[in-house]
Amino acid sequence: MTNYRENETVQYEIPVDLRKSIDYVSGNLFITNQRFIFQPQNMHFQRDILEFNIADINNIDSSYVLGIVPNGITVELKDGTLHTFVLESSLFVKCDEIIKTVWDLM
Repeated sequence: MTNYRENETVQYEIPVDLRKSIDYVSGNLFITNQRFIFQPQNMHFQRDILEFNIADINNIDSSYVLGIVPNGITVELKDGTLHTFVLESSLFVKCDEIIKTVWDLM
């Protein structure tokens, strides 16, 4: 369960796979007006929550994880770290909307 900060509101809660080099970890991505919070599903041995502030984002863009359609969102942090979140096929159409929302929050 996620603990939210004061005045923090959830913009999106979406099931995603977080790409970790050649592995993928399934979980839920919470995008709030302040942070990205990735919570892995309990079935994974990698259960560390990934969290970073929107203020730490340098760039966000769609990514072509499968090579045909933009089915992912790649976030580059100011320290150069990249995180790619792969959306379910039913959510591909939301990529641009999510990215625009985050740009508006940055």
